[in-house]
Amino acid sequence: MKRIIKHNYKIIIGIIIGIVLSITTVYAVEAYIESNKVSFDNKHTKTNNVQDAIDELYERSGMHKDKWVDKELNGADPVLQYPLIPVEINDDGEAYYANENSEWYNYSEKRWANAVILIDNPSNKNYGVGDHILKDDIQSYFVWIPRYKYKVWNKGDYTKAISFSELQDMADDTENKYAFRNVFGKPKIIEVIFGDAEHVREEKGTKKGSNISGGDADVQVGEYLIHPAFTLGEKELKGFWIGKFETGYKGATSTAQAEVDNIEPENVIIKPNVYTWRNATVKKMFMTAYNYKRDLDSHMLKNTEWGAVAYLSHSQYGIGTEPNTNNNENYMTGYSSFNASQNTYPGVLGSDDSTTRLWNNEIGYLASTTGNISGVYDMRGGTWEYVAACVESSPGRSEFSEAELETEMKNGYIDRYNKNENSALYNNRILGDATGEMGPFYNFKDADGNARNHGSWYNDFSYIVRNDNSWYGRGGHRMDGIVSGLFCFALGEGEKKSFGGFRLVLSPN
Repeated sequence: MKRIIKHNYKIIIGIIIGIVLSITTVYAVEAYIESNKVSFDNKHTKTNNVQDAIDELYERSGMHKDKWVDKELNGADPVLQYPLIPVEINDDGEAYYANENSEWYNYSEKRWANAVILIDNPSNKNYGVGDHILKDDIQSYFVWIPRYKYKVWNKGDYTKAISFSELQDMADDTENKYAFRNVFGKPKIIEVIFGDAEHVREEKGTKKGSNISGGDADVQVGEYLIHPAFTLGEKELKGFWIGKFETGYKGATSTAQAEVDNIEPENVIIKPNVYTWRNATVKKMFMTAYNYKRDLDSHMLKNTEWGAVAYLSHSQYGIGTEPNTNNNENYMTGYSSFNASQNTYPGVLGSDDSTTRLWNNEIGYLASTTGNISGVYDMRGGTWEYVAACVESSPGRSEFSEAELETEMKNGYIDRYNKNENSALYNNRILGDATGEMGPFYNFKDADGNARNHGSWYNDFSYIVRNDNSWYGRGGHRMDGIVSGLFCFALGEGEKKSFGGFRLVLSPN
């Protein structure tokens, strides 16, 4: 018996010594790192290789360093799942494998989390923390949109666009008879509170958003609404990854080669300076996006998801104004008009150096939802982006059957809008989709002499979907100037359009 007890003491002492050595080694290596850090610039290029060693030591010792969390997000931090790789992107556009144990995003500082998916056969099959990821090895870029609720400032209960003559009648006196823009509403910073399902939940003063147009009748101005984009079918999401750029077509070397009316998820590419995939029916766009990465619940961007990005961009965490237009005449992704004076209607803005800039410079940043390189691009101008949002039982020329449309609406992959015969019935909105809430709405002639419906926010083009034009398009066209924008919405039949593109979303949970 004494021998057994003595033997057990030896085992216990050995375990204690092992733990002490592990802890001592970890702290020693961390101290070494702190005194021998490698820094090539003031942002992030490459970490010391010792960082990899310390991470391995933590794993072997059974002690795990906590991953970085942004306290502002209240648990709605990025969900990373293979093959997504977290990255930090330098101001010049170069991407580096982010260390998840360090501060690689900070929404209070308007630095949104980014991730990439690599091509099937990258030049480096062993990328690790701190490594520079070559652009040619990247297939697609994504940006994290955390779950949030926002304070309702306008319920969007508008049933018409006020005409020019009515605007004149509203003027106080003859001198101001044509100063009708004075009656327009003014854009505001949208109040946003982040949080996972535990923190952002239905409670007093907070309602859950509806996914059906015309709903939310019990929501009052001043209350918070859990944005409906974070409910996907039966899933309550911590957030979603949106394509950083409009979807491009892999291998296209001209605008014509990127016009492809096929279901080809293998040819998805989401990068700057590539030709946007255009001229496909909505069903082919939808199926391409759906089959892109099923393990990550990939799908075509919905109208409510567009609204979630637009509202976040116009919150305290984003640029807080309209981003610059992508005015590239060849439908290339990630471009920005050179200055604000070129964001006017009408005009064909060329792609020479005097009128446009790529994403990775001071002009390019202004086309981002954050005003810096971490945000989402191409949400103003570029192509008209079809979104997965449709009037019920009205598939139009999308190639969907009514039964297929109904199924995808029930599954949560297509936003459902009520039947409607009037494109100015703005109360046929879903709160959070950035349509009816942008009112009141006005109809007047633009500089080219054509009368259009405009929202109060930045005069963006504003038409609600109806039975005969049942699919939403967002963002505007590269030539639309002032009527394009985050809050621009129009309608189509879901058919092929040479200027129509789409965007992808990933919803791992």
